[in-house]
Amino acid sequence: MSSFTRDTGYPPTVREIGRATGLRSPRSVSQHLQALERKGFIHRGREKSRAIRVLDRPDSPVPATGAHAVPLLVRGRVVAGEATAAAAVGGASYLIDRELFEGAGNYLMRVDGECMADNRILTGDMIVVAPGATAKNGDVVVARISGETSVKRYDETGGSKRLVSDRGSVAMDASVQIVGRVVGLIRAKV
Repeated sequence: MSSFTRDTGYPPTVREIGRATGLRSPRSVSQHLQALERKGFIHRGREKSRAIRVLDRPDSPVPATGAHAVPLLVRGRVVAGEATAAAAVGGASYLIDRELFEGAGNYLMRVDGECMADNRILTGDMIVVAPGATAKNGDVVVARISGETSVKRYDETGGSKRLVSDRGSVAMDASVQIVGRVVGLIRAKV
């Protein structure tokens, strides 16, 4: 809503918000707007269709001013569950509130494939990756397997270490290298 108002000079209508968020029902949009108003994030005028004002709150998880935002670079695409060459995505970055994800040096990767659906990672999601070569049991990681990149869950049970997806598992050996832990997920459309 803030960017729409900044770009156009006036606030969006309920239908424009619905199109931007993927919500098809104006009632659904209105219910979300009511919740945002109850929580003090917006103020809505009752008599006009374009009477929504975003309130700048210092405790907002996503500040309207962007003062706490840091750019996260999109480093490429990664296939969920299957090892494939990571496709580079040139220069794209997104401003993300630095309080949302732990650590420094984080980056984004766009997910292709449905092999991590049991872990709620779907095609089109952006995963936030904290670089590093270590993981704890149960962490979702980005790994290089024989030079190909994949997203899998790290499993360390019964003395064996392996990477697991909905389609199976890969034993940890010299051909497998963890390159980062998934510390967040951003889903563009719900």
